[in-house]
Amino acid sequence: MTQLITIRSAVALIGVAGLTACATPDTSAMSALPSEPSARAQSLAEVKDGLDALGTPQAAASSAPMNATAAMSATQAAPMSATAATPGVIAASDPTMITGLGFAQIAGQPGNTLNEKRLLALRAARMDALRDLTEQVHGIHINASTTVGQARIGNDSLSAVVDGTIRGARTVRITPKGTDGYEVELSLDPATVAYIVRAFRGQV
Repeated sequence: MTQLITIRSAVALIGVAGLTACATPDTSAMSALPSEPSARAQSLAEVKDGLDALGTPQAAASSAPMNATAAMSATQAAPMSATAATPGVIAASDPTMITGLGFAQIAGQPGNTLNEKRLLALRAARMDALRDLTEQVHGIHINASTTVGQARIGNDSLSAVVDGTIRGARTVRITPKGTDGYEVELSLDPATVAYIVRAFRGQV
């Protein structure tokens, strides 16, 4: 009789454990990662799980802030280390940013010395990058005309005009291109772009 009660208790415990496992499936971000996730994906998954754990009671909540803080620290430290390891990079670029590229040649600048020409080339490359950002934010006005006579094209012209205001552009990187040029990358975050568009429409 005692052995029968013991067997029934063991079966009941197994049933409760099985129901608990079925009732609480593993829906964490870490479990959804592929077999070999990137460092950024793993850091974001840890942050997400840590923030989700903040809403759970008692024991899970007590350990969650530490995990979230550590994961956020790792996420913030990753771009800094990548920036330090890459020569010519001033700030790490974010995939959500709108970026503009500008190029300029050093030898063609009007400076009297090589250093003056380099500074002017950097300035010209920055202005070129600002024009690229302006095209993306405000668009570009195209004028084109084609003249045809006797079934032949006599004149074909195309002109482009860019007009707009750019605010809050940040320098992402300045990269030497070969021995006689620079490439400058500027960026705008989506919130800044939305503000620029509202200001252009007179809504702010």
